[in-house]
Amino acid sequence: MYDHLIKTAIDNAARRILMHQREDGAFVFWNELNPLSDAVTVIFLSLIGQADDPLIPQLCRDLIEGQQADGTWVAYPDQESNVSATVLAYFALKLARYPVPPERMAAARQMILHHGGINRASNLTKIILAIAGQIPWTDLPYPFIDVVLWEPDAFVSIYDFASFTRLHMVPFMLLSHLQFHYNLPEEVGVKDLVHPSFHLSIPRLPQKHDEAINRCREFILGRLEVNGTLASYHLATVLAAFALKAVGRPEDAGVIERAITGLKGMVVRRGGAVIQQQFTSTVWDTSLSMQALIATRNPITHDALNRGARYLLSRQSTRASDWHVHAPKARPGGWGFSDVNLMYPDVDDTIAALGALYPFKHSHSLAWRRGANWVLAMQNDDGGWSPFDHNSNKAWLEHIPINDMGRAMTDPSTADITGRVLATIASTHIHAPSAVADGVQWLLRHQRDDGSWFGRWGIAFIYGTWAAVQGLRLCGLPEGTSAMQRALAFLEGIQHDDGGFGESCKSHEVDSFTPLSTSTPSQTAWGLMAMMFASPRRTKRIDRAAEYLLSHTVRRGGWYERYPTGAAVAGQAYVRYHSYPYVWPILALNIYRRRYF
Repeated sequence: MYDHLIKTAIDNAARRILMHQREDGAFVFWNELNPLSDAVTVIFLSLIGQADDPLIPQLCRDLIEGQQADGTWVAYPDQESNVSATVLAYFALKLARYPVPPERMAAARQMILHHGGINRASNLTKIILAIAGQIPWTDLPYPFIDVVLWEPDAFVSIYDFASFTRLHMVPFMLLSHLQFHYNLPEEVGVKDLVHPSFHLSIPRLPQKHDEAINRCREFILGRLEVNGTLASYHLATVLAAFALKAVGRPEDAGVIERAITGLKGMVVRRGGAVIQQQFTSTVWDTSLSMQALIATRNPITHDALNRGARYLLSRQSTRASDWHVHAPKARPGGWGFSDVNLMYPDVDDTIAALGALYPFKHSHSLAWRRGANWVLAMQNDDGGWSPFDHNSNKAWLEHIPINDMGRAMTDPSTADITGRVLATIASTHIHAPSAVADGVQWLLRHQRDDGSWFGRWGIAFIYGTWAAVQGLRLCGLPEGTSAMQRALAFLEGIQHDDGGFGESCKSHEVDSFTPLSTSTPSQTAWGLMAMMFASPRRTKRIDRAAEYLLSHTVRRGGWYERYPTGAAVAGQAYVRYHSYPYVWPILALNIYRRRYF
């Protein structure tokens, strides 16, 4: 009877996943990174000459709905305050002249001033404000634009920065160097939110370096995807469009228009809500959906899996890009994150695609081997893997003045990526004993004192511990080792009374486990999988985690969660993936069913 309940829950969730498949085989969910993306889009369209676009009032309405009771906007529901999010949302509503109840705007304004004004906002927020002419560029750290001219083997080059940071940094340097800005009417501005006691501008000598300007422009134009966006990143595309406008070449007008169209194409409309995605996660969602469907072993998924495989194969990267600078011996073969992202593959999406395509390996052996070889070539010298680049680990870059985003400057090895790579190597029978041995040792060296591992791209210690434990166990580390016993003790110590798991995004922000008062399906699935891999036997705690998932299925099939469990920028940007409440519980319950029934 219990086995039947598990199978029914899995099959119902699988049917919900199948409903998200597109004609070309992709599984299309969506993701939210609010209020950042919505607010920036309103500001961007208002400044770039499309202030009458009907998308603006729709996004403004959603911004109002996301305002907290105290007048603030936050990056995750239990965040106490977020000056940057509140400044951007407040400014977007003013700039759009959207009719907002005065008491709401007054509450937001009071909160911003109470926390130190605009000067306490993040540098990314200040860049948007500088473009809008609300603060001078001299309020931001000086951008040494000549760095774009330095060779990769110099003391520092743009290729020492993480690829996602590099894509934002180059347009910023160009904009700041040219001190590009709009002049806005005072009534739609936020200059009154500059706190006098904190105001400090840094003088800079006027100069114009044409060679560096041209190199920045060429960098942007050479990395645009087919939909006009810069590597499919929303904010990077916004900055790139403004940067091209600042340079002022007439031939770039069409490029800017295509970028605007590309950004609008990333808007999702669901049930009356309008969501500006920061990126599309189609390759990631397709790979995870296929893995979940494969795990069900249900015949009804056969055709869908074949179509999904064809889609993934069409999205494999076939040419070298920025990653080749630090990994010149690697050959193209990876997968990117977004639907149209063919220039910036990453390790995490590549191993997800390899797992999804493993049943089709013999039919597409060349493509599969190319992907596997690319992953192996991207292993860092320290034995671990990072998502985007090879050996991008100059730690001192985390401390330069422009960085207020924590780990976002460089791309070092992480426990979640390393653990997931090891799990993929083992489960798809990639022969790489030396790489596995080095990866295992990296993970063992980076286990925290409390038995956990930190996950960079999920929230956070539950995610990292699951990825590390799974990778270590599948590569042969016994359950009885100290590492596994300590990991299991950590997991059992944080499990909620209802059997589920829940962790706050604050963990990612403060680098220490912070519990969430409620359990979430995706984090419970990670916790359940981690306990099953770490424990030598079935336990009551394992059963309780499975029971939580079974008791929290929704009537339509699958699970539901509103809390973001994907990580981006510490304290500022967290992602709610709508695929997560389906794929992770399916994978966890399938392991549970196969092991114990």
